[in-house]
Amino acid sequence: MVKKIRRVRTFAKTASKSLEKKLVENAKSLKKDPYQILPSYKDKYSNKYFGKIKKNIDKISRFSDDTKKLEKLSNKKSLEGALAGTLLIANSGKAPYLAVTKFQAGEISYAKRGRADKEKLIAVQYFDDPVFRLLGIKDIVLKKNLHVYSWNEGYISTGQSPKPPKEFINYVLKKSNLKISSDTATCNHISKDIAKKGKVCNKNYLRINWNSADIIISICEDCAKSKKNTIFNITKYMLEPDISEDFSIDVVGQVVDKKEIGTERTEHINEYLSGELSDIDFIRKNMRQREESIKESGEKILILDGVSFGDNVEEFVNALNPNKFEKRGLNIILEKIKEPIILNDITPNKVLERFWSEYGKDTLKEIIDDNEMAEKFYKLDGTPSDVLELVLNFKERQKVLSKLPKYKNLPTLANFVDRVVRTYKTFGEKESIAEIKKRPDTPKGKSISYAFLLALGKGKDKKWQYSQVEAEYGEFLKDYAEKLLKAEPKDYHKSLQELLTNSGSSENIDEYLV
Repeated sequence: MVKKIRRVRTFAKTASKSLEKKLVENAKSLKKDPYQILPSYKDKYSNKYFGKIKKNIDKISRFSDDTKKLEKLSNKKSLEGALAGTLLIANSGKAPYLAVTKFQAGEISYAKRGRADKEKLIAVQYFDDPVFRLLGIKDIVLKKNLHVYSWNEGYISTGQSPKPPKEFINYVLKKSNLKISSDTATCNHISKDIAKKGKVCNKNYLRINWNSADIIISICEDCAKSKKNTIFNITKYMLEPDISEDFSIDVVGQVVDKKEIGTERTEHINEYLSGELSDIDFIRKNMRQREESIKESGEKILILDGVSFGDNVEEFVNALNPNKFEKRGLNIILEKIKEPIILNDITPNKVLERFWSEYGKDTLKEIIDDNEMAEKFYKLDGTPSDVLELVLNFKERQKVLSKLPKYKNLPTLANFVDRVVRTYKTFGEKESIAEIKKRPDTPKGKSISYAFLLALGKGKDKKWQYSQVEAEYGEFLKDYAEKLLKAEPKDYHKSLQELLTNSGSSENIDEYLV
């Protein structure tokens, strides 16, 4: 593909003294040596075409002091016409009014003299600029399949073969701010070995194989954000008939099954070569397309941050780095899903949230094997991660709860205390506080509820709800309440009776044991 240099409309302005001086000096330099507008060459093929231009330049040069003749010659559209118009500037020593046009490479002001194409006028008047001087010979280079390289210290045609000089390669690579070795230029996140072999790593990256220079250029997606278009920044200093023949461009990223890594096709290359896409846009557009392709396939494949785990749920979950509660839930949920899952920059809880409405309730049922309790846990406020922690802790506590004494028809106060403690051991602090609010509306009930709040570290904010007597008695009962909350099964009945007795209750709960 031939890289296009975009142009927009031209407008005029008055030349600054410094710019006018530069244009006049350049024109005078060309009067002494007009061949500066052409690249040097050694091969016969380049000489076949540039030699003809040199002969036409010689004709212009013969009339370098003849203003009338130069004015006539400047009406030609060709490079020689642009040279004749520029020599008029050398003779007059003035260029007060300039035309301005914009290219992708930048805005440029030039003196409009004669009828030569503006690109050729710019190329001649800025023959010392490594980018703009290419405009003067672009048409013949592309038409005759020549290869031309331009940099600050050199300007050369290598004929029909792409043979960038070492000095030119060093010049353009140095501007890239990459780590440069003999055969690679990479950002700090891509190793030389990965770049050379095009291996998949933990970052998606742009890989450019500059064939004629025998150089691999690799830039990861993070570093690509600070760059514009690397291929343009290289090729703006050169002319080739088809850039796509000299540069092989790929986006490397692991969003396919492990068996197929390395076979994915890079798309949108023409958009990238033409400068329509920046480095990061090119990488992202390809990765999005590959992800969409996977989603459309309908096959189960697990991908996290561009890394494919095939259908291996365990490896995928481990890569998320979940806690033990999240891990259990993720393993259950992801085993149930039979379609592609592609996730980026996400926490374990966010993954759970994504699938919770569809799979959450069944996951809880599978963990505790109790439909009624699973329903209750599913309806709790809190993140899926929090709920899973409660459920798994509940499952562990079930062993303890199963060993607790069983009562039937406990009196009101004893029933309240027993209910608070069992709720705490089952659902945790938050739900037990909700249960504490359902206290009996008696002095003893209020004192015990305040004792529980103190034991849970929540008493200060609630003290205003209690009378002085109730609060003082609650403080007295705090240690008994705390002992009961922590009681092992073998000590539970005794601790429950102690709290009731010390609260002033005459209830004997022995007779309510089942």
